[in-house]
Amino acid sequence: MRAITISNDTRISRSPEEVYDYVTKPENWVGTHPVTVAVRDAPEGSAVAGTRWIEVIGAPGTLDEGGYDTEWLATTSVPGHTWVIETDRLRFDGVRCQIVYTLMAEGSWTYFRRDMTVLVAAGADLDPVLEKKFMEDSAHPGDSVHAGYLAAVKAALER
Repeated sequence: MRAITISNDTRISRSPEEVYDYVTKPENWVGTHPVTVAVRDAPEGSAVAGTRWIEVIGAPGTLDEGGYDTEWLATTSVPGHTWVIETDRLRFDGVRCQIVYTLMAEGSWTYFRRDMTVLVAAGADLDPVLEKKFMEDSAHPGDSVHAGYLAAVKAALER
């Protein structure tokens, strides 16, 4: 099994609770995360542990640029501190993904960290363009779409 981890962090001039409330609402992903085309079946508010929803991911340059559905499950929700979401199928069978959001108060700021780990089972297919992008993002996290997502969250909350 191969594992690819992409980690990004930032500091946001809001409380951990405010940041948590924003990032745990899947509806906020559209327009904030660069590859989120749409979100379906999402809760009205924060996705607490046990909540499932669909994200339509449109990854430019991949086999299906029109987007593909990914069903997420919130597995951990500790308001103002930790949120973990997982999928057992990131576009292809045998490709799992876990995203861990960690928040900590630092004076009047919140330290916000996002760790995304993609696990590819032996023999599983992974779009070569997508795999290359994941590898580039893990080697240069500051230039990734994931860093762009954190920057967009920061901008949305600090305006």
